[in-house]
Parts: sequence; structure tokens; C-alpha cells
Amino acid sequence: MPRADRLFALVQLLSGPGRRSLEELARALETSSRSIYRDLADLERRGVPVERTNGRYRLVEGSGARFFPLTERERLLLALVLENPHLRRQDAFRTTLRQLRAKFAANSRGERGPVAALAGPDRSGIMGPLMIETIENAIRGCHSISFLYTSLSPARSRWRGIDPWVMLHRSEAWYLLGRCHIHDEPRTFRLDRIREVLPIGGSFERSDTFDAERWFQHSWGVEASEEAHEAVIVFDASVAPLIEHGMHHPAEKKLRRQDGRLEYRIRVGPLDELARWIVGFAGKAVAEAPHELIERVRQIAGAAAEAHGERRASRAAARVARAPGGRKGR
Repeated sequence: MPRADRLFALVQLLSGPGRRSLEELARALETSSRSIYRDLADLERRGVPVERTNGRYRLVEGSGARFFPLTERERLLLALVLENPHLRRQDAFRTTLRQLRAKFAANSRGERGPVAALAGPDRSGIMGPLMIETIENAIRGCHSISFLYTSLSPARSRWRGIDPWVMLHRSEAWYLLGRCHIHDEPRTFRLDRIREVLPIGGSFERSDTFDAERWFQHSWGVEASEEAHEAVIVFDASVAPLIEHGMHHPAEKKLRRQDGRLEYRIRVGPLDELARWIVGFAGKAVAEAPHELIERVRQIAGAAAEAHGERRASRAAARVARAPGGRKGR
């Protein structure tokens, strides 16, 4: 943590309720007691009145800045964000979260921990803090960037130019959304597949009409397009409650049929992500429309069946039989 940030966080801790020892302050700011001692001396030189009693420190009453009071619900939501394990595991956010937790702790008057927990799956790999900072600065300054990106199809890395618009979390990972210079249209890029980021000097005008939420309104995950299909899926009665009582898309429509099955309707753009979701129900979900979705489900399911087919199974059984202890009768 930069020393200026640490001094600010230290002031917030000292302005909270009660007194704190050097060791407690050092643990909260993840540094040494010696560094905290020097920081306290520096604060006093800067005119910040620090009071010491029996080896424990606090700001002189009335000298610390306070935030506006928070309601219990506001405090809960802030605590959920600050303790989110998937945010804390990323180096790119760790320093900022540490500073926010220090400020939050300074204004929490001994309340118990939150009554809920915010986690949610996050499949992102580790993203470098300098990379995130470069992208963030480019978004704020409307500067074009170039990055080395590893795509899935084809599986290779190449440099891509982009006008970055926003970083967002969707479908269990962090993405960058912006205008791709190669395709001259909005594209999403997974942040953990970006290896290097360089500013390329160009600038762009931020659109006042582009709305990321509207862009993804017909998206099942991160693949989006302006064209949408009316999809109809029928779920077996055994899994119908799972779909009926959960929300899988803001625009979904559900109807229980007389035989107990559930009819699920949704308008989506690209169909691959929805098709993979259907296949994951192992025959308990059947696509009825459109034809393109039905064919894509067949292709994905067929490829999986072929990869696990009889020929492959027989070869695997033969390898087991040849292995030591694998023959029958032993």
C-alpha cells in the first residue's frame, strides 16, 4: 500500500470507537509495528492530534472526519461487498478494498458481522493490478488501447485494438466491453485472457446513447447481438421447480403445462450459450424452437456423445484390463 494511502487509512482507524495498540493497527494495515510508529509520528508533525494512553492510540475527540450516518441496510450491503471473497482474491482490487475496509471499520461502532454473505461463482483467473489500472485510465480518458489477447477460436494470441467502454462482471467472469477495431463493432473480451495492454495514442468519443444493460438484453451470457430469436424450452416435471422458482434471465416467461412440465420462453441473440445450458440438463430439457436452437443442441450433445462413445469406452476398458491387477479373475 502506498504510504499516503496508509496514512489516510490510519486516520480512519484512529477516528473509530475505542483505542488501538500498535500491533492492532499494524495487523489492520498489513504492515509492521515500527512502520505504524513512524506513521503516528508523521501524523503529529502534520498537525493531526493523536492521543496515547497506556500504549493505545486514538485521535483526539472531535478531530476526526466522519462519514454521513449509514442505515443498517446500507451497512449490510457495504459489508457484503467489502468481504466478497472473489473480489478479495484479485490483486487488482486488494489495495482499494483494504482502504475501504479501514474506512468502513472506522465508522462501524462495534456492530457484529453481517447477517448474510455475498460470494457467487467467479471463474476469472488472476488479473494484474497494473493491467486493470491501465484499462481503467483508458476508459476514463477515452483513449484507445491495444492488448495481447488469447482467443478460444482459433486458440492463439494476437494484438487487438479497442476503444474501451466499460469493465463488467457477467457469466462468472470479468469482461471488457468496447468497440473492436478489427470488426468495427462492440465486442466483449475476458480480462484474464489479456496478457499485455498498451496505449496506442488514439482517442474516441464516448457514446451518450450506448447502454451496456440494453446491449445485453437479448444475451444469455456474454455473447450479444441486435438480432434475437424467440426460444421455447420445455423442462421435465422433475426439474420444473428448479426453473420455476429461480430467475435465469430478466426477460424470461414461464408456464406450467397440465402434464407438470414447464414451458420456458426467452428472446435471445446468439444461441450457443443457451444450447449448452439445455444440454447440461441431460435430457430433462428439450428445445422446441427455433429450429436453429434445436440443431445446435443436437450438435453439442452429439459431439459429447461421440467423445464418450462405445469405441472410446472399449479402448478405455482394454487399457484397464491390460493394467496390473486389471484382468478378470484376479
